[in-house]
Amino acid sequence: MPVLCLVHLLWGPFGPAAAARFGAAYRAVEPGVEHRFVTVYNGFRGDVSDVRDALGVAADEEVHIDGRVQDLIAYRRALDAVECDRVAFVNGWAEPIADGWLATLSAALDGDGVGIAGCTASWESPASAAPPHLKLHRRGLFEPFPNPHVRTNGWAIESDLARSLVWDVRRRKVGAESLESGKQGLTRQVQARGLRPVMVSRQGVVEVEDWPEARVFRSGRQEELLVRDNRTRQYDDADPRRKAFLARMAWGDRALVEP
Repeated sequence: MPVLCLVHLLWGPFGPAAAARFGAAYRAVEPGVEHRFVTVYNGFRGDVSDVRDALGVAADEEVHIDGRVQDLIAYRRALDAVECDRVAFVNGWAEPIADGWLATLSAALDGDGVGIAGCTASWESPASAAPPHLKLHRRGLFEPFPNPHVRTNGWAIESDLARSLVWDVRRRKVGAESLESGKQGLTRQVQARGLRPVMVSRQGVVEVEDWPEARVFRSGRQEELLVRDNRTRQYDDADPRRKAFLARMAWGDRALVEP
């Protein structure tokens, strides 16, 4: 079995409340696989004992980042601080909701030709959704719809592969978006190595062409979801009209919406 690290990112402005939310979710379900738990403190100043107590999960390792950086840069710095064969990253919004969630996510990397696996994924393109004055700029950064990419709220990758990628993020939000879903983003870089991205559901691996009907991200009632976040909660809480709009943003004409 490869040595697996679960890297959980805590962001300073979220504080103890976010730590408590993740800790409660993490303890409520069985991860299904042995792993080392790594907590990344991003943007905290001074003592973090209140956040550590709120989390309620003893970390095998802690990584402390001075200042405040984008989530993906915090992930990259954590890579330099841990020794694992593969890593699973979860951000401050993530909440595991299904037994075996981490085992399912990690096992996806065992498939032939799989390079990156996400608890959620999308075909959405920021270029397609951009207002007219930004469209030309966004088209330089993002492929048009459909733009398959793994979302980085909860995802896994082999450590050596991750370290070999280019993690280029500018301070502005569009920089983080481009690293997640852009032409030079993580998914595209993995594909350039001849490897493929997959999404995982409670049933296992879902290939790109089947993502819209997988009932994971903005699909059906999201009943196959392993890890929820702010965007999946947004979909769950939306009225039917808004829900249909969000599903079309992710999947176009392939959107699967149920009342």
